[in-house]
Amino acid sequence: MTATPLPQSHHDPVYPVPAGFAAQAKVDAAGYAAGYRRSVEDPAGFWAEAGKRLDWISPYSPGAVKDVSFGPGDVHIRWFHDGTL
Repeated sequence: MTATPLPQSHHDPVYPVPAGFAAQAKVDAAGYAAGYRRSVEDPAGFWAEAGKRLDWISPYSPGAVKDVSFGPGDVHIRWFHDGTL
């Protein structure tokens, strides 16, 4: 295997995936890129959709997909915090 060069901002080498391993993947490079792009452009929608793939005992409310605060005395990061798996 040979390393694939990356843009200047990256310093770690990237190695190609063996064909047999890639054949068993659930998503190809284009699907990954589309999912990543959606996660950056519409994070709430992306994670709300991801949350639907789980079986919830009690579902989360739409506003509970992502709750982040870095305020003084209130630092927290919660995902789907009012639902129960």
